[in-house]
Amino acid sequence: MAAERSMRDVLRNLLQYGSLSFRDFVEIALYHPELGYYARPENPVGRGGDYVTAPTLSPVFSYAIGNLVREFMSRGEAEVTTIVDIGAGDGGLIEAVAQLPGHPVARFFGVDRSLGRATGGPGDRATFVRTIDEVPTDGAHLIITNELYDAFPFARLVQRGEHLHELWVTEDLDWTEKEATPEYEDYFASHGLALEDGQFADLSLEWEAFYEDVVRRFERALIVTIDYGYPANKLFHSRARRFGTAAAYSQQRVTRDLLANPGEQDLTAHINFTDLERAGERNGAKTLFFDRLAKFLLTLDITSHELLQPVEAVTQSPGLPVTGQPGDRATGQPSNPATQQLHALQLREDARRLILPDGIGEDLRVLVQGKGVPLDGWSFQKKLF
Repeated sequence: MAAERSMRDVLRNLLQYGSLSFRDFVEIALYHPELGYYARPENPVGRGGDYVTAPTLSPVFSYAIGNLVREFMSRGEAEVTTIVDIGAGDGGLIEAVAQLPGHPVARFFGVDRSLGRATGGPGDRATFVRTIDEVPTDGAHLIITNELYDAFPFARLVQRGEHLHELWVTEDLDWTEKEATPEYEDYFASHGLALEDGQFADLSLEWEAFYEDVVRRFERALIVTIDYGYPANKLFHSRARRFGTAAAYSQQRVTRDLLANPGEQDLTAHINFTDLERAGERNGAKTLFFDRLAKFLLTLDITSHELLQPVEAVTQSPGLPVTGQPGDRATGQPSNPATQQLHALQLREDARRLILPDGIGEDLRVLVQGKGVPLDGWSFQKKLF
């Protein structure tokens, strides 16, 4: 590969033969094997990246998922229990859960098409693979996805009078429209929905297809999907989301300039949870929970973590997580008492963002479906009040 080759060169070569559907533009911009956004060596997730996810925001998230893992194992009759994180990224979540005490006999798998560091480093408990076909199917499975489906390539559509149009990208990286293919018309018809004139919508036909593959593959599974999205009637609401949900993320900022800097910004859209729900139910899974992430985490006893204890207890704790700040070489903690207290308060505030009304836990939704496992009596099904 020539040193000066860029994503714009790749797109320019493709677009000289005609415009490119926005769905294909997203596929190339995100997943080109050499120049795509997710092929970059630097991790785009976290405070130093382009956006923050629940697992990177606070270790309290992994703690709560660990509680679910222990509950799942305690209720299983299978000799083999497998915990799977699909869309594992750098493997941080599955490794954090695997190293929590209380489940030494489980198998742990991280699945990601752009493996990143997921090659099985020294000390890793998890096995990292590229596809779900590489995950063994025997026994019972707890399958977790965190912001997986909103990273799928998606089409951008707009209703023009009686006709549905699909947005395409031209050679000069601008927009054009073409009449949408019947599969998109059929998509809205299958949900009993019709867009209003001038209304935009963003969707992926792969949401339902991929989820269906997951449910079909595993006979006994609890499937936990955490993502940004809504049921169909809310996602495509003509007033609340008239311009769709597509967004670009870079350096902790969100914009609607979807064609700028291809390969250097994340492109995402909210998902249709109705697609996943009906795909699961067609294949023997039952819906056990659908609500906000904050509620889900509270049912998993997240508040028992030390970072969500009263302020005085947190600031005096000797076992605070290390965040890379300069500090004592033996403990990894900030050496100055005042700095340590500020460090502790920041960690506590990050943890609280998972469950407070104005935090990330209010924006994300959780769908839990069960297949071949107990359908009631789970912690996440209990009433909080």
